[in-house]
Amino acid sequence: MAAAWAERLRNYGWDVKLEEGNLEMGDSARAANAYGAGILLSWHVNAGGGDRGEVIMGWEDGTQKLADAVAAGLKKAGQSEVRTYKSKPNSKGTAEYFGILRMSTMPAVIVEPFFLDNPIDRSIGDTDEKLKNIGYCVADAIAMIYGGSQKEDDQVSVKLQTGNQVALPRVNVIMEGKPIDKSVILNVDGKDTTYIPAIALRDTGMDVKWDDAARTVIIQKGK
Repeated sequence: MAAAWAERLRNYGWDVKLEEGNLEMGDSARAANAYGAGILLSWHVNAGGGDRGEVIMGWEDGTQKLADAVAAGLKKAGQSEVRTYKSKPNSKGTAEYFGILRMSTMPAVIVEPFFLDNPIDRSIGDTDEKLKNIGYCVADAIAMIYGGSQKEDDQVSVKLQTGNQVALPRVNVIMEGKPIDKSVILNVDGKDTTYIPAIALRDTGMDVKWDDAARTVIIQKGK
């Protein structure tokens, strides 16, 4: 998730430092502070039998904005319920309980997209592709709130019958729980419309064939 999130934000022109989780939480916060990070996300999966995503906020000004963006991304990735709340206080009641939130100096959140020990809840992240999609959706939501424009390598080039080639923006599409690659948005008659490759329907049990003589895609219900 975190690697996909970082990759997507870099495509939006962001400078992202990814720490692979081998540091103690306080060290991670200090690393973010030294880097001069504008925001900090600490990625985890939850446990304990819940059925939701959670975003735990630090107490820095501006953290609610970050938490709202992350929550929107988790919902876009398929999480039906996302709770955002401030960290409980430490034993002294003077700061956040969680070290990475307490020691960081920028808006920071702990991101828990689903509960690993709930088979239904973890279905949004039970494959590598779904985990990547969570990262992509959160990055898209952050870029929408904070700004950023995707580079051309996050677009699909299409050759028109006129011989011209244009780049179309990608769009995230989930079909039967699986991300569909090379899905794009095309404006037709003034309305944005999402298109997916017909061959992707095979993953849902449909029979998809190409009749070259008739230049027709034939789609039938799988047997």
